[in-house]
Order: sequence, then structure tokens, then C-alpha cells
Amino acid sequence: MSVDFTPFFAAGNEIHPNKVPAGFQAILEKHINAIQQRRIGFLPRSFQGRLWWYGFAHTARQRREVLELLDSWVGPTFSDLPRHRGALEKADPFDAALAAMPLEVLRFEVLPRSKPDSTRSRNEVRNALLTLGDLLRQRPASEFDADRTTVEVLDDLGHAIAAQDRSVALACLRELEAMADLDQTNLAFLRLRLHAGLQDWNAVLSDSDIDQLLAMHRPARITHFIQQAVYATWFAAHDTAGSEQQLLDAVTELPPAFHALYSGTPATSRAQAVVEFLIAVQAGAQETQNRLLDEAGAIEPGLPEHLRAILHLQTPAGAIQPAAPQPHTHTAESPLERATRLMAFGDTQSALDLALTIEPGIQAVYLLLTCSRELHSAHRADLVASYIATHDLRPLIDSSAPRLRDHLAWLDEFTQSKSHGGWRTWFDDLSHQHATPADPETTDQWTPLSADALTALLRQAPDEVLGRLGEFGGQFMAAHRDIFIDDGAADLSERVLAGLAMGEKNSAGVRVQTLALLDYLLAANPSPQLFASALDWTTLIVKANISAITATWAIDVLQTITATPAAATNPAAVTFFYSVIDTARPFKSALNLTDLEAIKIVAGELAQSFPDDLAAGHTDDADPAAPYRYLQGAKVVLYSLTESATARAAQVLRSLVPGIDIETSAEHDGSSTLAAQAAHADIFVVVTASAKHAATDFITAKRGTRPIIYVNSRGSSAILRELAEG
Repeated sequence: MSVDFTPFFAAGNEIHPNKVPAGFQAILEKHINAIQQRRIGFLPRSFQGRLWWYGFAHTARQRREVLELLDSWVGPTFSDLPRHRGALEKADPFDAALAAMPLEVLRFEVLPRSKPDSTRSRNEVRNALLTLGDLLRQRPASEFDADRTTVEVLDDLGHAIAAQDRSVALACLRELEAMADLDQTNLAFLRLRLHAGLQDWNAVLSDSDIDQLLAMHRPARITHFIQQAVYATWFAAHDTAGSEQQLLDAVTELPPAFHALYSGTPATSRAQAVVEFLIAVQAGAQETQNRLLDEAGAIEPGLPEHLRAILHLQTPAGAIQPAAPQPHTHTAESPLERATRLMAFGDTQSALDLALTIEPGIQAVYLLLTCSRELHSAHRADLVASYIATHDLRPLIDSSAPRLRDHLAWLDEFTQSKSHGGWRTWFDDLSHQHATPADPETTDQWTPLSADALTALLRQAPDEVLGRLGEFGGQFMAAHRDIFIDDGAADLSERVLAGLAMGEKNSAGVRVQTLALLDYLLAANPSPQLFASALDWTTLIVKANISAITATWAIDVLQTITATPAAATNPAAVTFFYSVIDTARPFKSALNLTDLEAIKIVAGELAQSFPDDLAAGHTDDADPAAPYRYLQGAKVVLYSLTESATARAAQVLRSLVPGIDIETSAEHDGSSTLAAQAAHADIFVVVTASAKHAATDFITAKRGTRPIIYVNSRGSSAILRELAEG
């Protein structure tokens, strides 16, 4: 950051750096350099016999911290800080110019003004500020700002995706890019995981590396992400409407790069089945069509009939032309030739299953090992290993090409290790001290646990296992997010909150995950006992994660957990209120005026007194409503499925801006009410971290050219922050 301080030492200031003693000049240069490096610095101004010092900070939070420090280092003994609290003098042209700087500026006058006492006070203040500035510049980064390992950032990325927090997820991605520990291919895979986790299918298809990813060998899970994006873009609307002919028409418009978009794995989602089936129909791949028809019944009732109807629409002449010339097939084609053709086509699963039935030989082994490595399936890897052992094919492989021997070495390692054991094995490993974070490259191959299996694991897990889950369970939570948002999952959210508390981890991922879990828990109407237990665990999480830069998050947690009727009647809510206040009190200078307004609202609801000491450090004339004044008389709609956040944000805005007309909405689907709100609101806010994409698209269509404010994080503070910035 570069700031020009030449005007500071011009009109209105009798101090000039090139005219002061060398020692004082060095002090001024030290302070100026600190400010340029985004640290705190102080500069003096002398005018008509009076002396002021100006403090320069880079955020409002930093300014409040400086004020609190100055109370101790300078205080009322040598300044007017108790009276003016660092406020600039608006009528002074010198101060008016400083107010326009891209910095948070405060000032205080050195007192007393008259000699001989003024000589001592000026020396004391100069020395105090020099020492304070040195201490601030030399203090080490807190654990909240310290460098992190790749494993830690990946874990936070998993938590952010699970919580649908785009801001934290993108910050993690940028951190990984800056580390340079991952190559470009792995970073591209992570970007697609992130976009798919946030269901941003446009971002998947527009990724800068999408062409390279389509042309390379990639994990099946990455292929599934691209298939989902293709489905959402070209096929979903026709598929939902049950229009087989329009699906056939749409596949002819699919860009050539997507014509070989096969994962080679069993179809487990409607998107995968429809995309692969349409491509197979277009290419005339009968074996693949048959396999997908067999698998479709386990995905959704009626899906096989839907796919057969697509097939029956084909004319004898072949209205759907192949994407590329296909190998000529005839009745004399051998099973080995068919398996080879299927592998070349991209249907590695069908190729492997067929190769297991043919006579052993080097070509059959090549097919089996190649397909097995691409599928990364534990079940099929065991079948291939059994085939090789039954037919004693190891000597044949040992005498063959190095590539085949490498495939066999991979098969041995894969079948003998637990890396392919899936989420259940990984969870079981948490009971051992050697348990490690889940690697996205490995977990991409794992099928998520069923709701029943996950519920059993969490309910039966001892404390030490939950603690390790809290330490490095980000990828686990990302894989099983859907289970936690289902009704009746309150106890599951409470169990993971317990894990985060016992893990004692502080990170951005833990913080966004905590807010998300509290939302899920409250939406499931927990019992009073479960609610109280969740508050106890959340208290520990707040204590582990509180700092000057996370104090607003702690107030967000307080607002979330008390935005439910259960809080008004549960004594644990009052205990929680005072626990959060006591925990945040050492960082009160980091609380902004909006935070204080929120605390007042919560205190009133719980019939408690507002802790007046929290307001220390804020000037008496500070106006918390100033950033929101433009909303007066406007119709504002806040949309989110997390009703606690929008309800709290609406309460704060009504308190600060009496003339505001504000509504909240949590409609899951398009409705006449939501349509009217979207069409008529002056300002419409969508919390993308808690919104269905169908609803977001519906709102966008109804808004037309009228603006929408998107909030990429949970919590009322994120909504208020975006509105404050306009």
C-alpha cells in the first residue's frame, strides 16, 4: 500500500521531516514505513503552539484496538482521549483532508499545553508511541494469521464446501495456489470440486482448464462433476419435463469435447445416467446402453422406462448420428475385441466385466489391469487380483512391458492397503493415533455413507474419535452434507459440534462449519436437552476460536443460537449469552457498532441487561445506522433458507433504520409470494450459502434487470456487511 504523506507535513502542520533533528526524523520514517506496510503508525502535527498525534490504522477494528492501547500507554494523563476518543475535528480543514484518506485515522492532543509541564508530556508521549509502535510491528502473527500446511487448508476447504461458504472456500483455494505445493492439474481438480460443491455449474464449464481436463485421464469424481454441469446446462430442463425428443435434440447440440464424457463407473445419479446414456445413443454403443438401463432402476423409479422411450424414438435410418465413426461390429466379433472396443469407447466398467469372462492371456491382463486402475474400485480390483491369481498370470506379467508391471504393482498396493476402504474404514481409523486427514484425491473414489450408517457411526463414536473428527473431518463433512440438512438430524449436528469442541481447532473452516451445524440443528427442532448440550459444545468452540479478528463471528454465533423460540424458555441460553460476552470482552475493541446493536437485541429478548462496558472505545457521536441510511423508505427482501440469519439481520436493520420496509423469505421453490417479492423489491438479497439454485434462478428471472446482492457466507453479519457496502 502506498500513501502520500506530503500533504500531512504541509499547510496546517509546522513540523517538516527535513527540518527536524536526525533522531526525530528517523522516528518519523519508521512510523511512515509501518503505515505503508499496512501496520499501525503515528505522526505528529504542531500548529499554533499545540501538538497532536495522529494514529493511522487500516481497518475499523484496528482503529478500535489502537484506541484501547492508547488508553493504557498515553491515557488521560497526557491527552484528551477520554473526552474525544480520537475523533477528527470536522471543522478543521487539516482533519477534513485526512478523513478522505483510504485509512482509519484518529487523533489526540498532547496535554497539558502550557510549559513547563508540556515539555515533559510531549517527551513522554513521543517515547511511549515509539515503544508502542515497535511492539506492534514486532509482535508475531497470531495463530489465526499464521502460515498453514496444505493439509490444514484442504481440511478447511472441505468445511467451507460443506457449509456452502464461497468466501472461505475461495480464500482457501487462493492460499493453496500461493503455497505452490500442488501442480496445476491438482489445482484444476480442486477448483472443479469447489465449483461442484457449491453447485456452480456455469463455473465448472467455464473453468480455464476445462479443455485440458476433458482431454486428459482424470478421476471418475471429476468426470461426474463435469457430467452434472453438462446435465444442468443442456439436459435438466427437458429431462424434468419428460421430453424425450427434446433430449435427443439437445444431445446433437452438445459440443464435441463432451462426446466422450464417460466415467467408466456404475451410474449412481440421474445426471450421470442421462448424460452417459444420451452419448451412448448418439454413438450407437449398445453394450453401454444396456448396462445403463440395468443400473437406472436402482437410481430412480421410472428412469429405465424414460431411457427406453428415448431409445425408441430413434428412426431406422438413425436420426441421431454418431459423434465419430465407430469401429465396424459384426457377429464374428470376439469377446476380447468387444472388450477392447468398449475400453477405447470409454466404458471401462463394461470392458472390465467382459474381460473377466475371457480366456487368460497378455491382452486380457492388459485390459483388466488398465480398466481396474482407471475405475479405482475396490470390488473390481479384488476381482482382477483373483483372476490373476487363479490363472497364475504373474510370471507372464513379470516378463512383459514395464507399463504392465507398474499396473500390477499398483493393483497389489491398492488391494493390500486400506486407502480404498472408503469412509467407513477412514472413520474406524479415527480410533487410532495414526489417523490422518482425508485426501481429496483418494476420497473422490469413495461412495458417501448412507444416512443410517452415518447416524450409527456418530451416535456410537467415543469422545476421542469425535475429537479427531473435529480435528480433520473437513472432507468427511463435505461428502455427507446432504444428510445433515435433512429433518431429524439435530442429534447428528450436536455430535459433530461436540467433535469440533473436543478437537479444539481454530480455523475459518471450523467457524463456518459451526454456523452451518447450528442452522441444521435448530431447523430440526431439537429437544431442550439437546439444545442445551449444543450450547455447551458451542461455548467451547467459541473460546477456541475467539480473537480480535473473529469477534464478529462470535456475535454471529450468539445471534444464531438465540434466534429460536427455544432460547427464550431455556435457561441454558442465558448462560450461553454471558459466556459469549465474557469470552468476547477482551476483544471488545474489535466489535463494531452493528455487533453492539445485535447484542442489545439478544439481551432484550433474553430479558438481560446490555453490558455497557462493551461500548467502550466507540465515540459518543458514532452512528451505527450511517452505513444503512440509504435503505430508509426502501423495500428490502432478504432470501435465505437459514431463517435465523435473515431474521436477525432484519431485526438489526429495523432497529437502525426505522423507515425501512423489510421482509424475509425462505421459500424452497418458486411461488407467487416469492415472485412478487422479487419483482417489487428495491433491494433483494440472496444468501447463496443457504439457497437452492432453482430458487436463485427463479429470483434472477423475476428480477429482470433489477440488481441482486449476493451474500456468499452464512450469518447475519455477512448480510449486514454486504448491505453496508451497498
